[in-house]
Amino acid sequence: MTLESFLIIITACYAIQVALFTLGVNRARDLTSHATPFVSVVIAARNEDVNLPACLQSITQQTYPKSQFEIVVANDGSSDRTLEVCNEYASRITNLDVITVKEDEKLRGKANALAQAIDRTKGEVILITDADCEVPPTWVEHTANRFSLEVGLVGGMTLQKAASRFETIQSLDWAYILGVASATAAWGTPLGSIGNNLSFRKQAYDAVGGYRNVKFSVTEDYTLVQSIIRTKRWKYLYPIDPSILVFSKPCRTWKDLIRQKHRWGKGGLDMKFTGFLIMAISYTTITSALGMLLWNGMAECVVALMIKSVSDYSFLHRVLSKLRRVEELRYFWLFELYFILYILVLPMLVVFGGKVVWKGRSF
Repeated sequence: MTLESFLIIITACYAIQVALFTLGVNRARDLTSHATPFVSVVIAARNEDVNLPACLQSITQQTYPKSQFEIVVANDGSSDRTLEVCNEYASRITNLDVITVKEDEKLRGKANALAQAIDRTKGEVILITDADCEVPPTWVEHTANRFSLEVGLVGGMTLQKAASRFETIQSLDWAYILGVASATAAWGTPLGSIGNNLSFRKQAYDAVGGYRNVKFSVTEDYTLVQSIIRTKRWKYLYPIDPSILVFSKPCRTWKDLIRQKHRWGKGGLDMKFTGFLIMAISYTTITSALGMLLWNGMAECVVALMIKSVSDYSFLHRVLSKLRRVEELRYFWLFELYFILYILVLPMLVVFGGKVVWKGRSF
């Protein structure tokens, strides 16, 4: 087989793959009901005194009855004013509980903080977000309403609170990755969920032994979600809905972004075969297109990359349309250049990047 023929085949595979993502987004399962379970919102906070006030403020402004949800913040060994901020809010918010995370022989990092916080919860449904996130007023209500009796997991979308090109590129990156997560869930092969907008039934969490019983991972949300899915006991929903769209603070520097991708990549080593296949098709499409340049195949390279870009744009447009954030596509071409570089570099980063460094800890 010639390189030209291989490039045609792999580019077609990529276009078909992204078309399936788009169809998956369109057919994503969603169920809403009149369910009003008692909800526990859990936040693990480590050195988040700057971000935590905005996060807590957004959670206290929910449309869900205050008597029907609680907030549990786990102060995870912070060396700044995080604990003081928590206590200040707790003195004014009656449904806010603050705990101090203790060392655990079996658990490390964020998983330990979440496990100890969940131990303190009283909710039938657990809703998790991060201290650097802000949630919409409808977040708790519209998430809780999806927990009919057969639903055990609900994932949600997160974008970046972007104010620059660099930050918007990150937001497009999240829209793409989480859009794929929603699409694969719709096709019955869920790849996971983002841990800053994740909810699950407490019964489903307890049935798998919680964080204490799942394999340690630097992406603890992925391992927990997969553990619950493998029981085949519960329905898993991953709606793309602006009423439960969370906004996170983007990485400020390239160094921070590389560390984030390193952590995600390391956690992705536990991914199921479908995830590796998706990455392999993406990686091979790009390397084959760029490889054509060595064979003076400039035209073939440009055509392949254009097909890839059109496919990516169509998919992102569908995801962002559902989230009412289409304006972020103004920086699509910058994102596409970043996306190509990201796919090429990530495997090397995972293999040669050493230990994961996150929140001042190494894993």
